[in-house]
Amino acid sequence: MSKVIKGGTVVTADLTYKADVKIEGGKIVEIGPDLKGDEVLDATGCYIMPGGIDPHTHLEMPFMGTYSSDDFESGTRAGLAGGTTMVVDFALPNPGEGLLDALKRWDNKSTRANCDYSFHMAVTWWGEQVFDDMKEVVGRGINTFKHFLAYKGALMVNDDELYASFKRCAELGATPLVHAENGDVVAELTAQLLAEGNTGPEAHAYSRPPQVEGEATNRAIMIADMAGAPLYVVHTSCEESHEAIRRARMQGKRVWGEPLIQHLTLDESEYFNKDWDHAARRVMSPPFRNKQHQDSLWAGLQSGSLSVV
Repeated sequence: MSKVIKGGTVVTADLTYKADVKIEGGKIVEIGPDLKGDEVLDATGCYIMPGGIDPHTHLEMPFMGTYSSDDFESGTRAGLAGGTTMVVDFALPNPGEGLLDALKRWDNKSTRANCDYSFHMAVTWWGEQVFDDMKEVVGRGINTFKHFLAYKGALMVNDDELYASFKRCAELGATPLVHAENGDVVAELTAQLLAEGNTGPEAHAYSRPPQVEGEATNRAIMIADMAGAPLYVVHTSCEESHEAIRRARMQGKRVWGEPLIQHLTLDESEYFNKDWDHAARRVMSPPFRNKQHQDSLWAGLQSGSLSVV
C-alpha cells in the first residue's frame, strides 16, 4: 500500500521546492510532481522535511541530587510532536561504576521511548575498568564518549584522565565529546559569589563567564590534538569557545562545535526577569549570553565553523 504526501514544500539539506512525496513500505520511493498513491495526505501550506535527530538530550538524568524533568516516555513524546524522530541521550556512570553497568541502567530507562534513540557514553572517572569497558561499548555501537571539564567534585575529569581517555578513543576510532567549562575556576567564582550573598539566578551566569568556556574549549582541543583524537564540543555558547573551534578547523583539526537552540534564541536578560521562578527555570550550564555571543553562533552556523544544532 502506498501513501502520497501532496501539495507541500519539500525541504532537504540544500533545496526547498514544491513537490509530492510517495512512500511505500515505510520508505520514501519518489519525490516529484503529481504523484499518485492508495492514500493521500494533504500537506498544502506545510513543509515536508526529514525527521530531526536531537544529538544532545538528558532524559531521566540524575544530577547532584536532582533528576531532569523529562523521562524517556514524556521527552520522546514531546520530541515527536515537534518533528524529532530520534534522540541521542547520555549514559552517565557514577564515579567508580563500570560503563557497562551504566549502559544497562539506561537501557532499562529507554524501554518507554516513543521514538528511535541511541546513546553517548560519559567518562566520569578513569581506571583500568573504564579503559577495558570502552572497547565493549564501541562494540555495542556507541562510539562517542563525553567528558565533563566542569562540575568539580561530581562529574569533572582532570587533564591527565582526559588525555588518557582521548588516547583510548583514538585507538578505538571513537569520538570524544567535552562539556567545556573550567571547573576549578567555576568552583572558585561560585564560592566567592556565595560569600558575597549573591545567590540569585543571575549569579549562576556570573560564576561561568565566557572565559571559562573559551579556556576549557581551547585546552580540550590541544589535548585531543596531542592524543590524535577528533573532538566534538557540546553546547558551544560564546565567541571565546567558537573562536577556538574556528581556529582549530582553519588549521585542519577535526573539531566540531554544537550550539543549542536555547543559546541561539534566548539571552542573558532571562536571568534578570522580575519573576524569580521565570529566571530560575532558565539556569543552565553554560548560561545564556549576550547578543554579541548569540550573533557569533548564528554566524558560525552560516559559515560552517559550527556544525550541529
